[in-house]
This record gives sequence, structure tokens and C-alpha cells, in this order.
Amino acid sequence: MAKAPGRPRPGTAPGASGPRGAVARLGYFKSVWEELKKVIWPTRDELWRMTGVVVATVILFGLLIGGTDFGLSLVVKPLYPATGTTSSSTATPGATTVTPSATPAATATPTPSS
Repeated sequence: MAKAPGRPRPGTAPGASGPRGAVARLGYFKSVWEELKKVIWPTRDELWRMTGVVVATVILFGLLIGGTDFGLSLVVKPLYPATGTTSSSTATPGATTVTPSATPAATATPTPSS
């Protein structure tokens, strides 16, 4: 499918072709570097303080969610008893339990004689 003449590429102003290839990439990274120079970076003390706030918040919320989960599990477990587990008999240590298995009778298939 041929490109219609006069239609600009997406992201470019009408009538502008813009740089292409390596020139465009170089210009992009140059502008990124210029923007990074404008950033006001935190000092080491500010960075440690902000990191401490983040770690403390994560620990606090972890304890809050874990405690809530534990408390709710104590409330909910008695409401729904476990099913499928029976403990009517206790196994004796060292004892071997043998369950009888049904062995199919040997069936003889007659072979056709020629």
C-alpha cells in the first residue's frame, strides 16, 4: 500500500519532515541529558530520610494487612469446618496396612488356527 502524498508522518507537524535515523536518536538523547541537568536531585540526608519513610510505611502496612488476615482467619476457620479429612483411626507406628486389590481374572483369547 503506497503512502498518500502530502500526508505527514504521525507525530510531526504538517509540512515538517524532521530528522531521521541516527541524527534523531542523537538529538533525543541530547535533549534528555539537558532535562536531567535541570533536575534538583535530593541530598544524601534527604535521600536516606525518604528511604526510611518508605521502608517504615511498607513495614507498617505489611503488619496491618498481615494482622488483619490472621484475625479474619481466626474468625472464619470455625465457620467452615474442613471436609474430606477423617481421623477415625490412628495408625500404629511401624505397622503396614495392606489393602486388597482386585485382580482381574486372566482371560484367554483363542487364537485362530489356520
